[in-house]
Amino acid sequence: MAYKITKNKLKNGDTIYYINQVSRVPGTKNKHKQVMVEKFSANELILEGKDPESYVNDKMSEYKEAALEEVKSLTYTVDLTKKLTLSNNGDLQVVDDSKNLGFLAYSTLYHQLELDEFINNRRRYLDCTFNINVIFQHLLYSRLLWPASKKKTWEHKEKFFGDTDYDIQHVYRTLDPLLKWRTDFLKHLDRKIKEQYGRRNTVVFYDVTNYYFEIDEKDEEDGLRNKGVSKEHRPNPIIQMGLFMDELGLPITYELFRGNTNDCSTLANAMDECIIDFSTSKKIVVADKGMMSYYNILKIRNDHNGYVISQSIRKSDEDTVAFALNDKDWKELKDEKTEEVIYKIKERTIPRTARSYGDVDNSKHSGSYNERQVFIWSKKYADRAKHDRQDAIDKAHEATGKKSKDFKDSCYGKNKYLIKKPLVNGETVDADEFEYIFDENKLKEEEKLDGYYIICTNVVGTDKINEDCSPDKCWYKDGFLTFNRKVSAQEIVDIYGGLWKIEETFKVSKTGMLNLRPVFHSKQDRIRAHFLLCFISLVLERLLEFRMNWKYSSKQIQESLSSFSAVQMDNSNIYQISYYDIVIKEILTTLGIDVDRKFLLQSDIRRIVGKTKKKIYEQ
Repeated sequence: MAYKITKNKLKNGDTIYYINQVSRVPGTKNKHKQVMVEKFSANELILEGKDPESYVNDKMSEYKEAALEEVKSLTYTVDLTKKLTLSNNGDLQVVDDSKNLGFLAYSTLYHQLELDEFINNRRRYLDCTFNINVIFQHLLYSRLLWPASKKKTWEHKEKFFGDTDYDIQHVYRTLDPLLKWRTDFLKHLDRKIKEQYGRRNTVVFYDVTNYYFEIDEKDEEDGLRNKGVSKEHRPNPIIQMGLFMDELGLPITYELFRGNTNDCSTLANAMDECIIDFSTSKKIVVADKGMMSYYNILKIRNDHNGYVISQSIRKSDEDTVAFALNDKDWKELKDEKTEEVIYKIKERTIPRTARSYGDVDNSKHSGSYNERQVFIWSKKYADRAKHDRQDAIDKAHEATGKKSKDFKDSCYGKNKYLIKKPLVNGETVDADEFEYIFDENKLKEEEKLDGYYIICTNVVGTDKINEDCSPDKCWYKDGFLTFNRKVSAQEIVDIYGGLWKIEETFKVSKTGMLNLRPVFHSKQDRIRAHFLLCFISLVLERLLEFRMNWKYSSKQIQESLSSFSAVQMDNSNIYQISYYDIVIKEILTTLGIDVDRKFLLQSDIRRIVGKTKKKIYEQ
């Protein structure tokens, strides 16, 4: 039931406001009748000290709210004699009248980020008869709810309420302009997240992963797909993707690289090509030991930025290992019950020598710089190292005493802990075969370093704090990014600790809800457009998790929202909610989406969908 306000200006200068109830004439489609329910005189309202327009609008809102609370009942007739039908091929014709409602959550985020305005402001200049904004939303929502190919998404388009009048070729043609708008798209997303969520990107996390393709042959030199070190240990061609993430756990931007690109060499290019301004604004780049190269350190320092990057203790020089194993200067944390040491931390500042090839003469140059190093020992990491190694040790013990003709050295698996060449007085002896001997010394050397790791950084604090400046104010001096406050060694560890979120984000995009790989596109532009689509889907998904205070995993959210559907009752405009759970309830409450009844009219659903398109962001 709808309500409408009409006004009638009288000759005496007064204005009469009417609130009318509007309803459809039974048995007709477009005929409506109006019944006046209340009228007001503007002059009388003014005498009472009320603003006529505001008062009448408030009254109108009260009638609308009362209408929503009004108990409605309809008589519905079911034809129990209706038979199942067959297709022309003799198969049972599957009729599914259900439509998904889970997309409402992502529609709310999509419109609050004003992605619809971004698309519409640009598509008006394109010569196309289809609505790119609608297709783009369907591609995003489908990727988030039930990841599938573009063709499968098109086949399931009727699952969404609203406009679905487009063909499969329109889906593929939509990808082309989206890719042209990529940089503007990423900048728009970054700006809106800063405005609405207070994105803090002084600290940015960076990591690299790769995605495989169901093909055997690599691309030509100008293509992205090539055989490299796959994270899934697959022989297929892959693409490398570098991802930047902020302190809130929200993705900022991404870059794609050819599959055979070394992880370590991606960082400098990603910094130069991405939307983040590394050259004029102070940033702290946080990365794991795979990014620990002198070239990357020099790149960050040359831009007067900070870094927090881990370093492998096992690959460090003798002096570094000796400092770690020295018992001096450790600050210990003990278990309250057992008094056992569970965590230790200490630090030092030392000069380091960097060597890298010059961009101009391609010759190797070296230079020194001072670096802050934080050393950590953790019982948890020590226990994990022992657990991870135990399987190889057990197999090595099983192999001890056995004969073999394999004289190849190996540092992997059980062979790492076996002496494989017969020696006499330190000299290798020729033999047709030899006996495996367990290498106790090798095991002891490894166990000494269990639980230790190093975090290298140029981020420091100061004792001369300027009370007139913000504690987060920083400046670059003598190679160090210095904050206007004390920055403890533990704070450096805590900064580095946020890196786990980017690993989780990769899991979401791969084996989690987005199921980004394998990728089946073959054209380079389509591949790049596919990754852009998946990245924006990833942003929406992580935003929803953030709005839910990370209470539910991405998989839980996907399972609930993909099942959140309404089934249309036969020969009617009535929909029945077929699935509802606590995850859905809390998401709807958090986002302010009003779906709390089991039965909904089509007009109710149109109203709810319309509300998700409002631009208001409510924290």
